[in-house]
Amino acid sequence: MVPSTSEDPFHKIILKNSSEKSEFLKESSSQYGYNGRIDSIRENEYPQLKGSVYLDHSGATVYAKSVVSSFTNDLTNNLFGNPHSYNPSSQLTSQRVELIRARILKHFNANPAEYQVIFTQNASAAIKLVGEAFPWTYGQSSFRYLRESHNSVIGLRRFAEENNSPIIQAITEKDLESSFKNIHEYPINDNLNSEINQDIVYNLFAYPAQCNFSGQRFPLKWTQMIKRLNSDKSKTLVLLDAAAYAATSSLSLADKDTSPDFVAISFYKIFGFPTGLGALLVKTELTPILKKRYFGGGTIRAVAYDRLWQEFRENLSDRYEDGTINFLEIISLEHAFNSIERIYTNFNNIKNHVTSLSSYLYKRMNSLRHWNGSPVCVIHANNDFSDSSIQGPVFNFNVKRADGSWVGYLEVEKLASVKGIHVRTGGFCNPGCLSRWVNVNSDQVMANYKLATGKVCGDDHDIHNGKPTGSIRISIGAMSTIDDILVWLDFFNTYFVESIPPYKMSQKVGIDTNITYSNQSNLVVERVTLYPIKSCHGFTIPPSSSWPVTSQGLLYDREWMLVNLRTGKALSQKIFPRMTLIRPVVFRDKELLVISAPGQDPLQIKLNEYPDDIDSSTTCSSQVCGDKIETFIYTSPHITNWFTNFLGIPCRLARQPPITNNDNNFIQSQRFIKPHLDVPMTNAHLSLSNESPFLLISRNSVNHVNEMILENENKDETIVADCFRANILIKATCEYEEDEWKMIRIGGQVFRLIGPCRRCHMICINHETAEKIKEPYSTLAKYRRFKGKIFFGQHMIHDAELSDSPFEIKSGAKFEILEKFQDQQEIFR
Repeated sequence: MVPSTSEDPFHKIILKNSSEKSEFLKESSSQYGYNGRIDSIRENEYPQLKGSVYLDHSGATVYAKSVVSSFTNDLTNNLFGNPHSYNPSSQLTSQRVELIRARILKHFNANPAEYQVIFTQNASAAIKLVGEAFPWTYGQSSFRYLRESHNSVIGLRRFAEENNSPIIQAITEKDLESSFKNIHEYPINDNLNSEINQDIVYNLFAYPAQCNFSGQRFPLKWTQMIKRLNSDKSKTLVLLDAAAYAATSSLSLADKDTSPDFVAISFYKIFGFPTGLGALLVKTELTPILKKRYFGGGTIRAVAYDRLWQEFRENLSDRYEDGTINFLEIISLEHAFNSIERIYTNFNNIKNHVTSLSSYLYKRMNSLRHWNGSPVCVIHANNDFSDSSIQGPVFNFNVKRADGSWVGYLEVEKLASVKGIHVRTGGFCNPGCLSRWVNVNSDQVMANYKLATGKVCGDDHDIHNGKPTGSIRISIGAMSTIDDILVWLDFFNTYFVESIPPYKMSQKVGIDTNITYSNQSNLVVERVTLYPIKSCHGFTIPPSSSWPVTSQGLLYDREWMLVNLRTGKALSQKIFPRMTLIRPVVFRDKELLVISAPGQDPLQIKLNEYPDDIDSSTTCSSQVCGDKIETFIYTSPHITNWFTNFLGIPCRLARQPPITNNDNNFIQSQRFIKPHLDVPMTNAHLSLSNESPFLLISRNSVNHVNEMILENENKDETIVADCFRANILIKATCEYEEDEWKMIRIGGQVFRLIGPCRRCHMICINHETAEKIKEPYSTLAKYRRFKGKIFFGQHMIHDAELSDSPFEIKSGAKFEILEKFQDQQEIFR
């Protein structure tokens, strides 16, 4: 955060926590803030952070304004050409690139005669290059890696598999340390003679200097210890993954004999910019034994086009940088180095600054307790974060409720996102740490993947069989402030620390059980709405019209969707908010669906015609869908271009086929009402709606949400009923009484209420402007959240046997309550 002002959304929170801030500054003044300059640094160099709390620096840190402006000035005042040419612009590029190579080696205190810099796309590509160039001996070379390694390191085992390695093993710290016993009397045996002994078997060991999951730092002296285990016939080369470590600490390669053979780095983790650029630092002495397989432009000295003969360049960077390097981004590194040195002076200052914040965060989070004394956080670390030699500025944890149940990591991330707080959740591409800290072992990972729901990386299954499948990570960067930490702590205390015993269910969700609903004459349907295209704007039925009711919902409700042209997945308004500006209108008398959007000519779709193309690969990507379905695809270029041009992403319109007998030419619907709802029938068919055929909300409840928003002084973020995307909006007696209903009659139609609607942050999209705000999700989370789910509105199904024909409803119709829950514990079952 930049320094707080009255216009800052976090201003009140910072004022509220001013005493805690003063106490921290008093205790940490020697380490924190770069001698009092942190506020001016944030103001001048990081304006993009205004209004946000960014705590995902391990994912990517934030670039300084001066880096971009300086680099832009460089580009507009100099002409840079392809370095493979010899004209003046190319020579300038080559000169600047070589200066950057030297700058990188200087940063890592590496002797240019002993190490070389090979530019890659990122740190993962640098690690992959080690596997490709490594001198594997078929059937003899081993590959070992630390349990806490990133997937990019674990992926090297594929090269080991191809070379039939007898040992491919993940090892622990304890395993490694035990192998070092009694070796101190042996000298380091790491000399590579100019005349290579072809009988030597080379093995590979890889580990992270800092774990990307937990922030734990591992001894850099391990390389030296491993070298002492070498013999004349067998040598182990060491790969150090320094991507996370180098972001906030300096790494010295001054002593070649005790330093790693390969070091992988990522520049966007250090500077924030440029992205798409990493490097592999390689010992020059390895040149004779490394293998060059594929070759591209610029890596060879001579080649015969029709014979298996080529001669590679001698220099490692020239030999392994296939094709034209990303020379403009490489040149930008000069500006990144200049800025970070001007702003922070050195990495020791950065290390001290982030350590002061991470140790304070640990202390505060570790002390949190629920009303019954149970800890709120399960912290994935075995130290107090005060020693930067063993712990980086990464805080990883899970959350428990007062009753001991787990809070899903997505619940935390969704709420944080709505509040403008950026954290990361999941497994962090680190299965070893997932096993060590979250107790999700390999057997469980494999078993969960094989389930019908198929737990995969990046999905929304954050709790499985009552256990978390991932965790929450907060990572701190050079420009993080105590205000960032205090805002996070205030948020976390507000939403996840239970300070008092839980109320009875009815009190918690705002139901007054003492009210009797004897006068039902005031119960009326205010509005009926359908959403022909999933995630697009609703179409409100004219008050004078009755509308057909089907087992799958209102006629034409969620019958169409937009699918990504590349992936076949359904587009969602959560990712593409402009979808709400697409307005479909149904003209039943003309049998037309007319679609409009700003700047677009109206598009007409015939209701009684289905497209010819059936696509069985389309999958619903909504977090509460997950169903694989078959759809009819509109292949007309005019229709495809209409949606693609408006949304800016290649997509096409699809229509779900109707439910028919198998004798019909149409295909059978494969979507059903979600199993967590109380459906008194099996295989109840569903359209493209997320969970059920009908959704009901109450005007009284919407008004109450706005009252709560105003109580929190968020008058600019009051909401309208449209944000909840309900089919039926009713006027009742009081707020949330609909939670108690089991069966209602609207006109002559009977509906069974089958469960509350679980809300996501899609309700925070303004349906008139497509802008995202934090309400009503933020307010609902405070008093309508139960077991990690935020509830508002009720799902329903139509009971045809108890209803009058024709099956139709209309706005203005009276409705009555036929049955209510007797046990309050059933309400949020």
